[in-house]
Amino acid sequence: MYDAANQKFGMNQPLIPYFISSHPGCKEEDMADLAAETKDMGFRLEQVQDFTPTPMTVATVIYYSGVHPYTLRPVHAVTTKEEKMNQHRFFFWYKKENRSWIKDKLLKANRKDLLDRLS
Repeated sequence: MYDAANQKFGMNQPLIPYFISSHPGCKEEDMADLAAETKDMGFRLEQVQDFTPTPMTVATVIYYSGVHPYTLRPVHAVTTKEEKMNQHRFFFWYKKENRSWIKDKLLKANRKDLLDRLS
């Protein structure tokens, strides 16, 4: 629909998707799945933002406390530079330097289905 509207009005406006990695509650497998979904939609992402805690948001409370404030259930949140980079790398499946790393991670997670989609 976006492409059709661009063509109809004689415009060439690129659509730049906005994705965030390392959001509280997300695991590496979730990022691999989202990367596969974006690839299936024809996206080859060039930029992905790492989650940044923002005051007065539920996600920030979860990030700092490790607990969802409404349910009081534990929620995993990645906080180290390495964990954040690992989640981020899945979105750049097309880069040569990430291919073997992604393959190793997904095989260890027994997710050959995602590996096939990101290959």
